[in-house]
Amino acid sequence: MKRDFALILPNADTAEHEVMAITIFDSPTEADMGARAIYGATAYAMESSMWDLKEPCIYKDGAFFNLKMKEMRDEKGELQFVRVGEEKAERIPSQAEQIAELKQQNEELRQTVNSLVLDSLGGE
Repeated sequence: MKRDFALILPNADTAEHEVMAITIFDSPTEADMGARAIYGATAYAMESSMWDLKEPCIYKDGAFFNLKMKEMRDEKGELQFVRVGEEKAERIPSQAEQIAELKQQNEELRQTVNSLVLDSLGGE
């Protein structure tokens, strides 16, 4: 089954792990091999299918972070993008997790309706 993988390159200058690209592979091994072939021996891949990523982004402490950027012009008038912050990427629940959550909500609603019906009939 094909999944999204972030190809990551550690940056020795900033000590951050920069997401260089997000692409599709069949397996983590294949994704790691692709990252190393493209970006060098220190590059690696992390599955990113369950994260709402917006490039540019980084990977640190086991999580993805979307970088907030601002357009600015330098003294020569050339457009540059300056990092102004970062925000932890939102996790996207799997279909199984979404179904489990809906089943739980459905059961809670069923209990509430049953309680309301019982109350309206004068029961306890």
